[in-house]
Amino acid sequence: MKKTFAFVLFITSCFISHAQNTTETYTLQQLQARFKHKNYTEKVLLDFQKTMMNLRKKPQLNEDIPGEVISWYTLNGQFSWHKTYLIQKDKVEEVETLPKDDIFLKKLNSYVPEKSKFSYWSDLWSFAFVEKKLNDSFYLLKSTAKSFNSHPDIPNDDILIYDLEYKTKDFKEFKLVRLKDIHTKDWIEVGEY
Repeated sequence: MKKTFAFVLFITSCFISHAQNTTETYTLQQLQARFKHKNYTEKVLLDFQKTMMNLRKKPQLNEDIPGEVISWYTLNGQFSWHKTYLIQKDKVEEVETLPKDDIFLKKLNSYVPEKSKFSYWSDLWSFAFVEKKLNDSFYLLKSTAKSFNSHPDIPNDDILIYDLEYKTKDFKEFKLVRLKDIHTKDWIEVGEY
């Protein structure tokens, strides 16, 4: 009997804890009112709504490219999430917005001093947002990256923080377009690969 009572108490506390850690997401009507593009199907909006389940707070919504790219982000204490979705043929597909390949990183590092190299450590990159769709069907994205520091607790003049603009067609391969030190106004245009 004691084991049964303990089990019921455990299940109840898990349920209450889970209920306290999640919040209601946006309703279908709220999503329809929030977005500029009025031709999202109900299926697309409901699928997008499901991506926000189990979050502690309602995320901020963004319509990056009306009718094509939507996203949400949330900051919750020490955790932050940013998810971007491509809408094609009535489907909502999560896409990657940060590059991960060696070719991109090699190109980026060719523009910075030898002592200040960038890497793909997650805490060195900001969220990446889709800025616009270019005439050649590429999507232009913007992010900020900080160069690697093997001793982050020691101030180091070789650490750089750069704004980056890059483009993609498929959210798998990314091409660096331009970059600039956040302390300057001048952008450095990147040559062809």
